Amino acid sequence: MFRRNKEIFYGIAFGLGAAVIDTLMDAREGNIGFSDELTQHPVMVLYRGGFVLFGLLLGWLLWRDRKRERDFRQLSETLERLRQECAKHAFLMHAKLQILLMRDDLRLPQEAHDLIRLAYQGSQQLQTTLRETPPA
Repeated sequence: MFRRNKEIFYGIAFGLGAAVIDTLMDAREGNIGFSDELTQHPVMVLYRGGFVLFGLLLGWLLWRDRKRERDFRQLSETLERLRQECAKHAFLMHAKLQILLMRDDLRLPQEAHDLIRLAYQGSQQLQTTLRETPPA
């Protein structure tokens, strides 16, 4: 969970850090302790909660932006794997159809021979398309 949402956690930590620093500065200025500063000024606790909410908002915005990047990268990798698998199968299909076309001892009817030739040409077009498609 932390790995997928680390930007949000970092944003919350940033907000908490800012709230603690502000509390420490006010406590030092008033010559009182950290806990005394928190208990004596409850309205300031709400103000410092705004730091945490602001950090959460920044973390969420960063997470959302990075999520788009991660999703795009994953989609690109999936598309590249699909392209490679299709290229491999298209090559095998092309080779097998070529063997069928070259064999004379099968004595296939002309209609079957034409269908095999059509499939062979289709496999050539598929291979050409896959070669011309730029990698993702």
